[in-house]
Amino acid sequence: MMIFDEIAGMMIGDSCPTKIMGVINLSGESFYKGSVASGDEVVERASIMIEEGADIIDVGARSTAPGVRQISVQDERERLIPALKGVLELGVPISVDTQYSEIAEVALDMGAWIINDVSGLKTDPKMADTISDFNVPVILMASKVKPGDCLTFPEIVSSLVDSIALADGKGISKIIIDPGIGRWVEEKTYEYNLDIINGLERLRVLGKPILVAISRKSFIGDILGVPEPCDRLAGTLACTAIAVYKGAHIVRTHDIKETRDLIRTARATRGGKIVAEKGDYRVINIDYLKSPEDSVELMRSLDVTEMGIKIMSGKTVSRVILIKNVTAPEALIIKQEMLARGGDAAIPMGTMSGEIKRVDIIIMGTILQINELIKKLKMQSFNLPVISSLIRDVLEKERDVKYLYR
Repeated sequence: MMIFDEIAGMMIGDSCPTKIMGVINLSGESFYKGSVASGDEVVERASIMIEEGADIIDVGARSTAPGVRQISVQDERERLIPALKGVLELGVPISVDTQYSEIAEVALDMGAWIINDVSGLKTDPKMADTISDFNVPVILMASKVKPGDCLTFPEIVSSLVDSIALADGKGISKIIIDPGIGRWVEEKTYEYNLDIINGLERLRVLGKPILVAISRKSFIGDILGVPEPCDRLAGTLACTAIAVYKGAHIVRTHDIKETRDLIRTARATRGGKIVAEKGDYRVINIDYLKSPEDSVELMRSLDVTEMGIKIMSGKTVSRVILIKNVTAPEALIIKQEMLARGGDAAIPMGTMSGEIKRVDIIIMGTILQINELIKKLKMQSFNLPVISSLIRDVLEKERDVKYLYR
């Protein structure tokens, strides 16, 4: 699946340069005081960002950082409107970061191009109607009850599917998705955020441009032991490079100049998607499925039946696993059982003749085939039940973020 769309007059997608969204906060409560601007500073800072390479300016008047004092919709409006008047004249698309339809309506009526809703249209039931009425793009962040409260990829994808359905139901066709990186809720520790960045390409199954907002967030401070956001630039750039390499189409950042060349380099390193075309036929290599769950939305987009998805999802992802120091009889049984399930096992020469007593082997197959092997070995002789348990542990550890990022 290739991702490509025209949004706010810009071409965004796999074959396009990664876009830069500059962040301007109007809220003194924001976690990074260096991003806060007011009065004439707003236009001045936005102008500098544009000169440095920002493609979009995102303006927000309400801090969504955990634990900050919440303001009223009226206060948000009073902060936003004066600032918005100036930046709308700068000649680039302006995004407004708000969860409330009342704010969105005023901003869009003034000429804002995009609404960035960190609740994924779930805070204000009227928000989808407002965006639809103005026929503008929306950025949807993964959220269930609170903004950014999704921890795992299945939760992120499920919440985004719900938000996309809300948007589609109102005729909103221009959609950007945001996985919600950051410690939005207490339990979303740095391990979950690293897993989102490391697996960002898994969101491609939704077929929408992907935005990441990493800039100077607290999870970077947790990793580096750096409490102050002003000292988190290096960590931000490292995570941003990985996110772009993994497929981010838009980067939301406070630091335009420092991010610009990094993004271009990371994007170039990523290379292009593999596609072959002739006549009406098009073949695309799908290289972003990391878990059987990742294939579900992809198959739904092709109108595969739910029963078909249930049967086939375990066949969409393969693993190659090294098993060390097994006995020759154990190796031969494992190979036989893998072959019986359509997989295979590579074993050393001399295993069958008994010349070698202990061997290292490689099993290869789909997740479904390997899970069936686990069940079968559990009931076998020798130490095959122990090997079964170890293979199961390896597959489970793949999904354990606390183990992966320990």
